[in-house]
Amino acid sequence: MGSHFNLALIPERAESYFEQNRNVLIIEDDRILGDMVKETLDDIGFAATKVTNGPMAFEQLRQRPINFILLDLSLPQMNGFEIYARLQANPATKNIPVILATAWDDDANLKKATEIGVHHHLTKPFTEDQLLDTIYTMLVEQAKQNLSPAILQPS
Repeated sequence: MGSHFNLALIPERAESYFEQNRNVLIIEDDRILGDMVKETLDDIGFAATKVTNGPMAFEQLRQRPINFILLDLSLPQMNGFEIYARLQANPATKNIPVILATAWDDDANLKKATEIGVHHHLTKPFTEDQLLDTIYTMLVEQAKQNLSPAILQPS
């Protein structure tokens, strides 16, 4: 099977993690930033969908499987923390990894994010390299969590 990913843009060691997590939901109301992230992820080979608010995000989640979410904190109608709480309350979405993208990089918001279970974040503005590095780190950690302890122990 050929790769869907542009290996010139991602490290070869990352390919398997990316291949298993193609469907990305971007929840971002800033049109320019949202378009940049979607274009970057599409160019690499992800199947990225961009929405601008929580209701649109939950509609997308009903329509197709999503492997991970890039979530803005400051959104109309419901903020990123409210969206995350709804994701966590639903058994069908509670295990979808989330990367928080925010300009609110203050200690209170980062502490709250960590307390509710969001372990990966990007501070706006961020570069394409920072975006890809954060995605790769999150996917590797997610893969390790999904392995049984017996697999992780040396033989």
